[in-house]
Parts: sequence; structure tokens; C-alpha cells
Amino acid sequence: RRSRQTSGAPAHALSASGVGALSSDAHMRVRTPFRCSPHPCEYEIAFVSDVEGDLDYFNRWVAGSRCVAYTGSDEAALTLTHARAYFVYGGDVPDHGRGSEQLLRLLVGLKRAFPRRVALLVGNRDLNKLRLTSECAPSDLARPHWSIPAPHWDPSAPTLSQHLEQVAAARGGGATAESCDCAAERLRWMYDNTLGCPATFEARRAELAALRSVGSATGDNGGGGGGGGGAAVSDEEVVAAAVADVMPGGAMSNYLRHAFSEPSRNLPGTFAGAMSNYL
Repeated sequence: RRSRQTSGAPAHALSASGVGALSSDAHMRVRTPFRCSPHPCEYEIAFVSDVEGDLDYFNRWVAGSRCVAYTGSDEAALTLTHARAYFVYGGDVPDHGRGSEQLLRLLVGLKRAFPRRVALLVGNRDLNKLRLTSECAPSDLARPHWSIPAPHWDPSAPTLSQHLEQVAAARGGGATAESCDCAAERLRWMYDNTLGCPATFEARRAELAALRSVGSATGDNGGGGGGGGGAAVSDEEVVAAAVADVMPGGAMSNYLRHAFSEPSRNLPGTFAGAMSNYL
């Protein structure tokens, strides 16, 4: 799958053989005859993919969509615009932008509202977050940093120890790899050197701060976790939010649950069943 475009154009064009032509705004009209009727019935399918947390980009896409729209000016929920509109999200919801959690919740909300007309697909940026449940667990954080190898698929990537040594050198004042070893630095190392998203830690901090600010104005914590409105989001809160997202009930966990809610569609039954049991 190609990377998401960064221009104002919609993300991906969906190619299909023999089922219809795509317009420039990534919508597809498909004529499918009903068996019970001699007349063709027209459907309109909207498709977007690889938004990767860029909520501003997604909002521009929605503004140009004929199938998907916000239900109100507050952009808190999505809807399908007409009875024959369908929507497919092609995967890779989070990471580079500052709207990952909000985008996850918007997509799940649309799927819940239109379960038979919305399909959520899963990409590597969605599935690879499941590793946080183990690698940010206390038992794994207790492992010596020098025992954790570099990613085998990238020989040029630094080991965790090398990352911590760089952090210690930048801090100065007698800091060592051991004194810098913590959950936040391990998560930064994962994002930077094993998941290909070096901006995610700070993007997540910015999103949590924004949600906290909104929550303060409405009397809700806004998902930021702890602290009052306007308070800085700590490293520990960023880690806690990242782990909470993939735990049962979290934003990413809910997305995966709804993406795997129909295992008979293009998924091996045992894999979908195993995912459902976990989620």
C-alpha cells in the first residue's frame, strides 16, 4: 500500500476491476443488480486510508466527501449522508499527527452507527501497538536495558542501551544510561527506532493536552488522565495513555475489535477468533 499523500488531495484511490470507476475524490459508484429486482441499484463507496493521526487532513477529506459528514459543527461524530452511502477505512489510523485517539473514536463511532455499511481495515500501524501491552509492562521494564537487542530488520538502528547513552550525554550532569532508563525513554526508543514514528511521543503529548483543555472547559478530564485543565502532560502520562489505548476498552482496542467483528470476511477464522478473545 502506498503512503498517504500529503497534498490536499484525498488519501488513496481505490482500484477495482469491473465494478466501477473512481472519481478524483476517492468515491466509487458500483452498480449491483438485486436478484429480486430487474433494475440495478446504485451504491456510493467512500474510501480513505493512512491518515496516521492527521485530524486536520481527515477533516479536509470529510469536507469534500459525498458519503461521510460530521453530524454537527463541533465535529464530534460522523454520519453517512444518504441511504446508499458506504465507507471503508483502509487502515493505519495513528502515529504522526496529533489526532490519533480522536480519529480512532470517530471511526469506531461511525462503525457502531452503521455496522453493515462501514468497514474498518487494519494496517501495521494499528496492529503493532499491541506490543506495548508487554514491552511497557513492569515485568519487561525490569529487564536490563543492555539485554534488549536492536530491531533485527534494521541493522542501522541503535540498541536501547545506545539510545540511553545518547540521552545521558545530552542531559549531562553525570547522567548515565542507568539513570535515564525508564518507561518513557523505552517508549521513545520504540517509536523512534522500531516503529518508524519518531514524532509520535510528542504528538501524543500534544493531543492529550488538547483533550485535557477541552475537558476542563466541559467539566470532563477529556481522556488526558490526571491534572487540571492547562496542566502540562508528563512523560508518565504519555506512557500510561499509550498503554491504555491498546488495553480492553481503549481507543485502539475498540478499533481492532470493530475491525475484526466480522471474521468471515477475508480473515482466517482462527486468527479473527484469537484476536476477538484477546480484545
